[in-house]
Amino acid sequence: MSGTSCKDSIALLLEYLDGNLSDEVRARLATHLGDCTPCEEFLRSYRATPGLCKKALVARVPKSVADKLTSFLKEELKKPV
Repeated sequence: MSGTSCKDSIALLLEYLDGNLSDEVRARLATHLGDCTPCEEFLRSYRATPGLCKKALVARVPKSVADKLTSFLKEELKKPV
């Protein structure tokens, strides 16, 4: 967005993705995103985050790994700082 920083552009992303920007602001932001590789990459990761979180929540840790981790953490907590 001409005259607008990347920080300001990033602040508009949620409204942009939700379709809550005016046509003028949306067009300026789209132009900025097209011209700014770091902002475009940030948008790509911003869009991917909800899906990655859902996948992480679905993933199950095998019981043997969970038990080992729990035992390890309990032992570490007993150690003096």
